[in-house]
Amino acid sequence: MAGNWDIRRIYLYLVSFATLMMMIIATVQFLQGIVNIAYPDPGYYSEVKMKYADPEGKQPQMSEADLKKEMEQERVRRRYYDMRSMINNLVMLGVALPVYMYHWRKIQRTET
Repeated sequence: MAGNWDIRRIYLYLVSFATLMMMIIATVQFLQGIVNIAYPDPGYYSEVKMKYADPEGKQPQMSEADLKKEMEQERVRRRYYDMRSMINNLVMLGVALPVYMYHWRKIQRTET
């Protein structure tokens, strides 16, 4: 490794580091999205039930059919959000990978 650290070399290493961090974060979040879709949070749906229950406990604010419909809509919304998040992470990975590879190859060429 050459001992001269010019501004170009520092730039190449900084961009490589930043894009590597982007790829790691995108990969972790993508895998978390897979887990969220495979195993949705069961407590989330009980929150929907509590949200629509009568605070005094006398009568429910909505019928059982409406509650089931609302819970299904919430499940669909949650799944949609998880899928969008996974797609966003794949896009981030798709953008960061070529940028990283380009800069890392430039570093490797200057090191030899």
